[in-house]
Amino acid sequence: MSRRISRRTVLRGAGGLAFTLPFLESLNARAQTAPPKRFVAMYFPNGVFTSQWFPIAGASETDFTLAASHAALEPLKAHCLWLSGVDLAVAVLGVGEQHQRGIGGLLTGAKLGQGNFVGNDGSMAGWALGPSLDQVLVGQVGSGSRAASLQLGVKTSKRDVSGVLSYAAANQPLMPQNDPVLTFHTLFMDSGTDPTSLAAIRLRRKSVLDAVLSQFNALRATVPASEAARLDEHATRVRELELRVTAPPTGPQSCHDAVAPPTRADGYESEAAMPDAARIDLDLLTLAFSCDLTRVVTMSVSDAQNHIAMPFLNIASDVHNISHYGDTDPLRGQLATRDAWVVGKFAALLTALQGLPEGAGTVLDNTLVLLGSELSRGNLHSHENMPFVLGGHAAGWRMGRYLQYTAQPHNDLLVSILQGFGGSQTTFGDPGFCTGPLANLT
Repeated sequence: MSRRISRRTVLRGAGGLAFTLPFLESLNARAQTAPPKRFVAMYFPNGVFTSQWFPIAGASETDFTLAASHAALEPLKAHCLWLSGVDLAVAVLGVGEQHQRGIGGLLTGAKLGQGNFVGNDGSMAGWALGPSLDQVLVGQVGSGSRAASLQLGVKTSKRDVSGVLSYAAANQPLMPQNDPVLTFHTLFMDSGTDPTSLAAIRLRRKSVLDAVLSQFNALRATVPASEAARLDEHATRVRELELRVTAPPTGPQSCHDAVAPPTRADGYESEAAMPDAARIDLDLLTLAFSCDLTRVVTMSVSDAQNHIAMPFLNIASDVHNISHYGDTDPLRGQLATRDAWVVGKFAALLTALQGLPEGAGTVLDNTLVLLGSELSRGNLHSHENMPFVLGGHAAGWRMGRYLQYTAQPHNDLLVSILQGFGGSQTTFGDPGFCTGPLANLT
């Protein structure tokens, strides 16, 4: 009797564990042994202090000097890509004010619909009219065993278009979670389970993996030698997975015994809590990637209205108003202080991912992180020359460079990311603001 195996055989065990058999040509399939790809978008509001943001160009795209706000990225220069001359063109005109249009279009590449959300200048707007890049990537890279994606927030107070980065579809916002304690419980539902129950869960997970290995052994005798070698490689990954999901916890931040963040009376909603919230969010993001609990994350550091102080940086006044000061105003330098703090968080994430071995490289090799804002210059409310920086190698681009474009619509960057993750899209968002992928990335 012949054995029939579907093109995708998935075994699931208790606790959400899933494992997929490789595709083999002799079974009209292909092997899937590559580590998963992952994407992060980090947002901060109101643009940047331009003179301390963009690199100083040298004789070539690899010859440049980082500006003051990017000092934290000097050790990570080979893993980053700086862009200039990319415009958020879809946000120049349309419903709503500049901040609303900017954050709404940042990952969707789409305009805003009509609505009742009041902007900083009294303008009214609704939600973005399309899905966001991160949610499209969920379909391309697959989801982890717990959360298809995460929307993290750090003092992202507005619960309207000014506070939303991620959209499942047009008019379908995905709200950021400001409390890392709740994010933790979304990711680590096993945590706090009594030892007897955890032992039973691990035993059932081991049973699932034993069944997978048994199928490998049976299948190995039926395929050509060249494909048997590939099955052996895949079986090795199964055994490695078995060690990871069935071994006793090795520390307080293991995948099996992660420790919940401390609760706070303010629920992490205060300005003073921002450093702790950001640090814990990045720790949870890193751990979630390490344990493959999710592969797509957005993280918003405040919202587009951003009427807050940052006392931990000695910024006592409204950051939104500071972003409006002229370039020669001494108080505008506080915006550069904020910029450097955000870049430091971006650098901390890249460093953490670089420290996680995966396959022949690291998790950073299989991740792309996009850092950006809804404006380029708050004092002009400009969407020209947006402050985009990317880190990681998942898209297959040549990093360690400063690329200078001229009036290139940012929808082209979104298309480039989708293609870098294996997509075939030639446009994304509003097609009137898309000319194709950016040149000179690979």
